[in-house]
This record gives sequence, structure tokens and C-alpha cells, in this order.
Amino acid sequence: MPRLIRQLILFALICVLAAGNVNAQQPPVASKQVSEVKAKVGKLSPQAHISVIPNQGEEEFGRFVSSDQEGFVFYDIDRKMNVSLKYEEVRKIRNGYGGYNSIARRHTDHHRAMVTVVVVAVGLAVLVIAGARS
Repeated sequence: MPRLIRQLILFALICVLAAGNVNAQQPPVASKQVSEVKAKVGKLSPQAHISVIPNQGEEEFGRFVSSDQEGFVFYDIDRKMNVSLKYEEVRKIRNGYGGYNSIARRHTDHHRAMVTVVVVAVGLAVLVIAGARS
């Protein structure tokens, strides 16, 4: 029994050390992400429609206003205010913004809207085929 306990402790220690090494290797990815965001912002024209995906939080939709060395400013069309973000806070920027949900009075994500439309269309097709067969 003591041998099993030692093996479990050793296994747990190896897992903790391996997890620490994985976290130590992530910062180069962040600098690549920052450079990609800077390059995308550099190509934007004033008043361009954009979707901003922050590292934390929900996707935001608006019009590009300006940029500098530290970050950029865009006008959030849902909150009706200028939002200033640093490049490090942004995961991705997309051209344009998705549809508009009049019930929630917010713009919607491109990909989520497309997936929802496809799922609803397939569901309706299945119902029609099932109704035709019965």
C-alpha cells in the first residue's frame, strides 16, 4: 500500500510540473497575437465596420475611430460610446459585423448566426421529410 501512495504522489508531482511548463511556453503566442491585431488595425480605414473579440468578455461591434502605439479606439454601436482597448486585450478583429437581434437590441456574432440558421434549416427539413413520409 505505501508503494501505491508513493506512485500516486509522484504522478501528481509530474502532472503539476508538466502543467507549469505548458504555461511558461504561452507568452510567445501572445506577442504573435498582438502583432496580428496591430497589423489588422493598421489596415483599417476610419469608420470601417469591425467586430472586436476581446480576450475576456463578449464580442463587440462598431466602427473604427483611431489607433496609436498602445491600442485603438472604436465606436461601439450597441452601447453608443467610444471604447478604447489595448492591443494585448484583443484576441481578434474581424471585418464587418453580423446581423441585428431586434429582441435583444444587439448585434450578433457572424459565426453563431450562420450556425443557428443552418441548424434551424436542417431541423425544418427533417420535419418536412418526416411529415411527407407519414
